[in-house]
Amino acid sequence: MADGGGTRRWRGVAALRPGRLVIVGQIGTAALHAHHTVQVIVAAEDMVLADRAGEHVVCRAAVVPPDVAHAVVRGASHGALVHLEPEPESAPGARWAAAVHPRDSAHGWSRAAAELRLDVLGEWLRAEQGVDRGASAEQRVAEGPADVPAHGLFTDEAAAFVDWVRSAIASKSEAEWLRVGAAGETVRHPAVAEVLRLLPERISAGPVRLAELARAVHLSESRLAHVFSAELGLPFRPYLRWLRMQRAAELLAAGHSLTEVAHQAGFADSAHLTRVCRSMFGAPPSEFDNLDWRGARRHPAHANS
Repeated sequence: MADGGGTRRWRGVAALRPGRLVIVGQIGTAALHAHHTVQVIVAAEDMVLADRAGEHVVCRAAVVPPDVAHAVVRGASHGALVHLEPEPESAPGARWAAAVHPRDSAHGWSRAAAELRLDVLGEWLRAEQGVDRGASAEQRVAEGPADVPAHGLFTDEAAAFVDWVRSAIASKSEAEWLRVGAAGETVRHPAVAEVLRLLPERISAGPVRLAELARAVHLSESRLAHVFSAELGLPFRPYLRWLRMQRAAELLAAGHSLTEVAHQAGFADSAHLTRVCRSMFGAPPSEFDNLDWRGARRHPAHANS
């Protein structure tokens, strides 16, 4: 998400939870990069994306598979971007990435979005922008639904994207969207519920090992791994990475230094945090400075509560 001189920066609101990052607002430019998440980007006006081969495409929606180099050559005044974990294979991110052919082609990214009818959401965003000029862009998206063109009826995939965007924007506190095990998450297995209770404290104390958690909840490591993935839709290791990044977002929003953030979120040091952030989202933590982190704690006094 690097900003070139005089080019558009990323601005708006963001929300992060295990398995998903949502950013809504001004779509900025980004140099050629790759990350392990599936990226879905929708804009209210034409944007320009490029692939490693230098192929450019003008589009209003795209699905970029994980570990594929891509660049945002020209952004848009308003749009929405979602990063999704590509595992397990049944997850939305994996399904959407599977629709991209060829996977390393900019034209393939835009064609996949059109096949999933995600390109219609550009019209949805445009309509939302015209609802109330006195309201913020974020309010207009959250308050909908705006009129959608007759040819643009939402598919299930498009409706899911809209729901994610609106839920992210509506988040006012950590209890609404960010918190692991908060109301709205159905966690039926008592061992998984106990692991979720233990994780926030353990991530700031150092390495977190599944074997130790399994002993704490009186299950075998393999059994805990199975029920954890079944309950939360994400294997333990990637879930833990997202949880650490969620904690980092909270601490950054509270004004902590990068070194403090790294240590309190369970990373070895700031360089480790930066590497993980780049691998997941294609940008260092500093590139998220202009985002309003919904649900993140705002006051240092509460950062460790």
